[in-house]
Amino acid sequence: MGGFLSSNEVLASSICLACGAAAGLLAWSLYATHQQIASQVSLTEDRLARISSLPFKVLVPFTRPFAVIFAGLAERAMEREAMTGNRSVLVIVRSRLRAELIAAGSPQGITPDEFMGLLVVCGLMGLGAGLPTGMMASASIHPSLGISIGTLLVLLGLAWPVLWLRGQLKYRKLSIRKTLPYALDLLTLSVEAGLDFTQSLARICRKLGRVPLAEEFAEMLRQIQMGRSRTDALRDMGGRCEVEELSSVVSSLVQADELGASLGPILRIQSEQLRVRRGQRAERLAMLAPVKLLLPLIGFIFPTIFLMIFGTLIVKFYYSNPIG
Repeated sequence: MGGFLSSNEVLASSICLACGAAAGLLAWSLYATHQQIASQVSLTEDRLARISSLPFKVLVPFTRPFAVIFAGLAERAMEREAMTGNRSVLVIVRSRLRAELIAAGSPQGITPDEFMGLLVVCGLMGLGAGLPTGMMASASIHPSLGISIGTLLVLLGLAWPVLWLRGQLKYRKLSIRKTLPYALDLLTLSVEAGLDFTQSLARICRKLGRVPLAEEFAEMLRQIQMGRSRTDALRDMGGRCEVEELSSVVSSLVQADELGASLGPILRIQSEQLRVRRGQRAERLAMLAPVKLLLPLIGFIFPTIFLMIFGTLIVKFYYSNPIG
């Protein structure tokens, strides 16, 4: 009897030890996985320093887990593309997002994977706001109105990152277009005064200050100083900014560099052409102004004028000829 109980105790002890070891291994694997994910999700000091906006300081840490997931999916998609030759939609969207973010100056240091994570987070926020709002509107007003309000909030959450990126891209391109003629004048004067092209770029960067065009010139200057050819650095800047006027200037400078022509006259011609294009753009926008004014005129100003003119007549007619 005692031996039988002793064997049961040994069996129970073995089971307890096995369960404890399994629980320990499970806890260790979960801890290791958590540490690995935390190391990939955590933001470095340099990355935090690039985030200047308070909403992004709050949202970016939440986008990191989704960014890790999208990065893994994109890596697998690229591996399949290397084997099969078929490019997935995720890789296409990711490459296009990277080009647009670079053209926008990498605002807030957002990467393509983080931007897709931002879409997910904002969509979830819109869903979280849309569900209770839609349920309250459905219960108090009408079910179709509640569904419409909920769907609208979700769509607004998804649209906010896209609209933000479009705004950043538009602002940067507009700033480059405005600064380019003045920068070309400075570059022309510096080159004609006898300075080297790289020295002229360095002086222009100091003169322009913290504007997008100065940042692009500084990046091009850094590439040249690192040993890249001037032609490749110019082409890289033109493809990176995606501004038509700058691409035209880059093409002329590349052609002059390949032919060995003097840069001064070419820069002067390009500066004059940019001023002509800017005047033509201003005239085109001025011609579009009356068309854009039609909607506020018809929708807001004309009804107010009609109300002011005919409202008093209607009131006088009503009180001078009372019904009944």
